[in-house]
Amino acid sequence: MFSRDTLFIGGEWVQPSGTAVIDVVSPIDEEQVGVAPAPMRHDIDRAVAAARDAFDNGPWPRMSVRERAQYVLQLMKVLEPQGQPMVDLQIREMGGPRKFIEAATLAPGLNAICGREISAALSLPTEEIRSGIAGKVVVTREPVGVVAAIVPWNGPIVMLILKLLPALLTGCTIILKPSTETPLSAYYLADALHDLGLPHGVVSIVAGGADIGEYLVSHPGVNKVTFTGSTGAGRRVASICGGLIRPVTLELGGKSAAIILDDADLDAYLPTLVDCALPNNGQACVATTRILASNRRYEEVVERLVASVGSMQVGNPLDAHVEFGPVVSARQRERIENYIQIGRNEGAKIVLGGGRPEIARGWYVEPTIFAEVDNAMRVAREEIFGPVISVIRYEDDADAVRIANDSPYGLGGAVFTQDYRRGLAVAKEVQTGTLQINNGIRTGGGGPFGGFKESGLGRERGIEGLEAHYGLKSISFPPGVEPGLVFN
Repeated sequence: MFSRDTLFIGGEWVQPSGTAVIDVVSPIDEEQVGVAPAPMRHDIDRAVAAARDAFDNGPWPRMSVRERAQYVLQLMKVLEPQGQPMVDLQIREMGGPRKFIEAATLAPGLNAICGREISAALSLPTEEIRSGIAGKVVVTREPVGVVAAIVPWNGPIVMLILKLLPALLTGCTIILKPSTETPLSAYYLADALHDLGLPHGVVSIVAGGADIGEYLVSHPGVNKVTFTGSTGAGRRVASICGGLIRPVTLELGGKSAAIILDDADLDAYLPTLVDCALPNNGQACVATTRILASNRRYEEVVERLVASVGSMQVGNPLDAHVEFGPVVSARQRERIENYIQIGRNEGAKIVLGGGRPEIARGWYVEPTIFAEVDNAMRVAREEIFGPVISVIRYEDDADAVRIANDSPYGLGGAVFTQDYRRGLAVAKEVQTGTLQINNGIRTGGGGPFGGFKESGLGRERGIEGLEAHYGLKSISFPPGVEPGLVFN
């Protein structure tokens, strides 16, 4: 059993203020995985105080981007030998399939993320001279300060890394709050940061529930909040930050559409279509759980989906051959099963799944496909966050775009076609933050990531994600004065 009794605050291992603990139970077999200390408000105070002091008085914000990038590169090297143990613990905590968790955790994937973020950070000047209305203007990018970052359970390590990198590269200090479902794997990252020897106070990692998250978000020592989670929780975070006039980035829920155009090559892209719709046991905000097929090809698409998904193995996700594991908790399974019943009641037709597999223990749900779904049905409009697909008919390209856009969300999406010009034209009309064509990379493919409508505010990753961690300042000079000469 994985057990820790200290908290990672300001780069040091400290005793928690209270005696409460977080018991982690595996969704695979309902056995206890481990235990971690539950923080109290005083522990959050300590983390914010350490981050505040490091930002106000320490060397970190005053280093160059290149110097901070060296720490980030070294962090990846320290983490690399722990790759497989990190994968295994995440699977045991939240049940994600090995293929999915390995891709998000092992060195090739993390190194690619790291390299892109460093390149973007180095491309952003922290100081530049522009021509103003009457004279020159010096524009500076300065780290925004102390960042509070809250991540969900469905990608424990990669979510933490994606919040950590832009903060470190821009010179901010950060308090990371993992979910109570996945507090244990975060200790691998904390161990690596401890070994890295960052200046005191730069990073804290403190898992906790909604009450701890709200206390952190509203803390007077915090300058910026970045949150990934449900739209409901995001509304609460946004309301707190709005009241405090505090910058916030929100990456929230989705109900994305995959549009299969009439000319799509299903033989080539059916595996991609299924992967887009059901990543991580269907527990991904960008999952394209609405699949839009034309009247002409509707029956073919349904038949091919049923055959493909129905052949996939459900079971213990620690097994590399298993493609569907359990959902994260008994409560989540109950929620998913409730939606499956809602779909039945609304008149949608179950063509695959709809129940529980014959597995004695664990929180498993059969991958489920609904056909004859109307886009007005709840199963087509509300985020289920589980292995449930709705297949919806459309008449022509314009109708497909209309249906895709008829959603309160706008996070991900996909278009499948053999005509890239046609696919791009359709993609441009879909109101969503990211969209892939055929087997393009999801979540922005290396570009900015974020959503429209109820899917969030702002963008993460790349230049846009880094910009959100900077404060901009304009310093104007009188006409005729060359700031470059002043600086020299």
